[in-house]
Amino acid sequence: MMKSLTAVLITILLVFLQTGLVGAQGERNSEERIRNLEEELGRIREEIGKKMKSDTKELISSLPFKLKAGLTLRYDSTKLEDQADLLLGDNEIDGLRTRIRFSIEYNQNGRLSGGLRLSTGENPNPTSAFIRTGSVFQSRSFNIDQFYIVYRPLKLHESLAFTVGKVPQPFWRGDRGTWRDELIWDDDINPEGVVLQATIPTGVPYLDLHNTVGYFTVYEATDDRFAGLTGDVYLWGDQLKLAVTGGGKGGGTIAVAIYDYRNLNAGLMAPNFTPGSGGVVSPGTNAFLLREGFQRTNNRINLGPGAEGFMDQRFSPLSITGQVHLSLPTGWLEPIGMASLEPEVFWFGDYVKNINIHKDNKGYGLTGGLRGGGKVAPFNIWYTWRDIDADATLATFADSDLGGGTAFKGYEIGANYLIQADTMVQVSFFNFEGFPLKDNGVTRWFVDVVRTF
Repeated sequence: MMKSLTAVLITILLVFLQTGLVGAQGERNSEERIRNLEEELGRIREEIGKKMKSDTKELISSLPFKLKAGLTLRYDSTKLEDQADLLLGDNEIDGLRTRIRFSIEYNQNGRLSGGLRLSTGENPNPTSAFIRTGSVFQSRSFNIDQFYIVYRPLKLHESLAFTVGKVPQPFWRGDRGTWRDELIWDDDINPEGVVLQATIPTGVPYLDLHNTVGYFTVYEATDDRFAGLTGDVYLWGDQLKLAVTGGGKGGGTIAVAIYDYRNLNAGLMAPNFTPGSGGVVSPGTNAFLLREGFQRTNNRINLGPGAEGFMDQRFSPLSITGQVHLSLPTGWLEPIGMASLEPEVFWFGDYVKNINIHKDNKGYGLTGGLRGGGKVAPFNIWYTWRDIDADATLATFADSDLGGGTAFKGYEIGANYLIQADTMVQVSFFNFEGFPLKDNGVTRWFVDVVRTF
């Protein structure tokens, strides 16, 4: 009897255990099916996302409009021996700086194109697009930095181009890596006027000849009676460039340019007595380009209290620039897996002489650099030395970082590295003897983080 009861209990227990195991197995199967469905749904979502992203990119690339944005954060450290003498404009005080830009570009089959760009800064100093922090958290304003239309009338679109508006810098200033020559033109200068650029056939392989000519309005003075010197300040510029490409391993470029500024003293008025006004003497005013806010390191003549002008109404800087670049062999980099760096060295020289001025009228610059990194990790390293007389060129538009215009001698060392696809870090050091007699010591450090969108 006891044995029979024990057998029944064991049988019942086995039935319950089997039922529980079947239930648990069923639950595990259900959970596994749910996980499989979730994984499949995730794969479908990922494929749909990739397809939408690809279609969006294709749609955006097919549009004639391109939107761009750029943000630069800078720490500026500047040390001056004599703050009363050096005139760097509005960017000489230590602290944090910011530059923000938004642009839209239009291109229709290469025949007609144009652009519009908004930027912080540049008012009144056109060479400084950076704005300072420390304004009690006020909002920032934007200015129109560029607005232009480009028309290419020929089937060979690149052979002839007309540009009108506030145009991107049209004159060649070097083309290796991120470095550009700023002896005459600061990087932030975008002149306003009309430009004609033409490619001249040479019939020789690896030999390119280009010419750029432009007319630009610099300042329109008010034509009022007893308002001092009137008339527009304008500029003619013409640059002829010859480039030897070297078949991809290296090459060289030489360019000759003449810039002709007229009516530089527009806006200048000496203190004067106006007939019929009694004993009142009108105060003097500087020439417009020698007023506060601009880079004012050119030589000046004084016509009375508050009335300063240029040594001559006309400046005619003649510029000769040359560049040589050479790709370095990468065989020695292969054993360490760095052949993709594609290193290249370049040298750049610049000589300028103001042929309309007979004193303090020369300047030169020398630059050596190394670039590389390919498309994976681009980097640039450069060293620049310059010695520029006060009237070698118009200080208003010259380099705002190294020298703050003209009348200086010294050097710059810089390096940058693309840490991500759209993020670059750059460090620059400047050491020069500045205005007025190349005897005012200045040291500057820039640390920049640049992000493009």
